[in-house]
Amino acid sequence: MAPGIPAPQTGSVRRSLAVVVPTLDEERTILACLAAVGDNVGVEVVVSDGGSGDATAAVVRREFPRARVVTGSPGRGVQLNRGAAAVPADAYVFVHADCRLPEGWAAAVRAALGEPGVALGCFRLHTEPAEGRGGGAAVRWWWRLLDLRSRGLGLPYGDQALFVRREVFEAVGGYPEIPLMEDVEFVRRCLQRGRLVRLPLVVRTTARRFARRPVRARLCTATFPLLYRLGVSPHRLARWYGDVR
Repeated sequence: MAPGIPAPQTGSVRRSLAVVVPTLDEERTILACLAAVGDNVGVEVVVSDGGSGDATAAVVRREFPRARVVTGSPGRGVQLNRGAAAVPADAYVFVHADCRLPEGWAAAVRAALGEPGVALGCFRLHTEPAEGRGGGAAVRWWWRLLDLRSRGLGLPYGDQALFVRREVFEAVGGYPEIPLMEDVEFVRRCLQRGRLVRLPLVVRTTARRFARRPVRARLCTATFPLLYRLGVSPHRLARWYGDVR
């Protein structure tokens, strides 16, 4: 059981949701992410910051005051667990800071998690150019090819906005607090508790991980899940991957 997660409020037919967004130096992306979350009844928002050196936390507090901001040590798994621990909810939706949820996401998530046997869900993915950077035809073709994985080619990744019922999140101990592949391992553990549902709605993300070192980033995306399953340490993979911001 992930430590520190408070019990959700009872007495409501509608499933309460908490959107958890991990951040680290995301002042340029976080508002678009939170705007897409919207203002849905029964939905709380928590931004879990990993010690940003920019104005991420201040921007959230000023422009999106209904979000709770929690801070602490960096690391996506650590931050996701810290965010979930801060907000009582029946289910959690984990959204990367450079991603934008689609319209109607909350109703779709509630419906999906109400289906018998569902342990985990995700959305489809659409990759767009990073801010201030274009993309030629070949580059955009590659993005579309990578996006195809979100339609069922392998396990989903964290950029597909994973969502999970609270009891499943607790049963698997939350996210593994490892430097990379935390999403892959989390999905694997959840699927031992039930099935995966893939919503036809599309989450939009940026191609910033490909912008600076496109060839290397593409190779990492294509090969790291397999290398991890073959036993390569997530610490070694994280060193190879580097910083994508």
